[in-house]
Amino acid sequence: MLVTFASLFSAGCFQAESNLAIDDSGKVTLNTEIMGVPILREHIEGWKNDMERSNRATEISPVSSGNMSGYRITTQYQSIEQFAAQKIDIFGSKTGKAKGIQQRKGWFFDAYSFDFISEAPEDSEEYLDNTLVQSMMPQIKFDMVINLPYAAEKNNAQHISNDNKTLSWNLASSITSGKDVSVQVKFRIWHKEKIAVTAAVILILLDAMIYFLQKSQKQTENQADNQTDNAEGEAAKNIFYMKICAGLLAAIISASAFMLINPVTFTDADMISSAVTAK
Repeated sequence: MLVTFASLFSAGCFQAESNLAIDDSGKVTLNTEIMGVPILREHIEGWKNDMERSNRATEISPVSSGNMSGYRITTQYQSIEQFAAQKIDIFGSKTGKAKGIQQRKGWFFDAYSFDFISEAPEDSEEYLDNTLVQSMMPQIKFDMVINLPYAAEKNNAQHISNDNKTLSWNLASSITSGKDVSVQVKFRIWHKEKIAVTAAVILILLDAMIYFLQKSQKQTENQADNQTDNAEGEAAKNIFYMKICAGLLAAIISASAFMLINPVTFTDADMISSAVTAK
């Protein structure tokens, strides 16, 4: 953010919340609200202008609370990849500190790892020794909330709700304690249509197996009753078709189980976030 921390603490009152919502299609909505007392107005206006220039889909509305005023800014992205490409400081990758967003695409799901960091101000040691500043700390509010379409597999959130789909972190501690705060979460976005296609193929193969088996058994019975001359050959052919279906079925089930059960391992090659400069 563009707010200088010297001004922030001299003002003594500042509130911000970043709410990142992802739906089951991968679309991203970023709602950011920032408010401060009048002395911070210039910084808040500069931050708003930067956000407005970064994305044409931005919606801006004024907000206020008591003697604080500011803006709520809503920005929508068509995909996590588009969002990751934005050079937004807290969501970017920072060498040696945070990997940003990592992505592994698959048939049944796309897996994501979010590794963000809220860095402590460079002058934190200086202002943390100030008694006046210490008295203002409780008035600082800086939160991040991530809403997921499916339950998170792993996370280090401080507050969890909505069946592990709504995660929140208090980032103000990076200011009030002078220590970086890490935001980490891993989750999957499932491809419902591909799951349905796979299930349909499995059912078709299963039905085909039963059909060829029953047909073979009937032809064997006909051979025993001397009703047809080529029943034995037809029965063997249907057994062969049944084995092909069984093989395909086993291959699909095995491959599906492997993709679903095998844990996802992320590497640096999976990073899709824009790089930003660490402090």
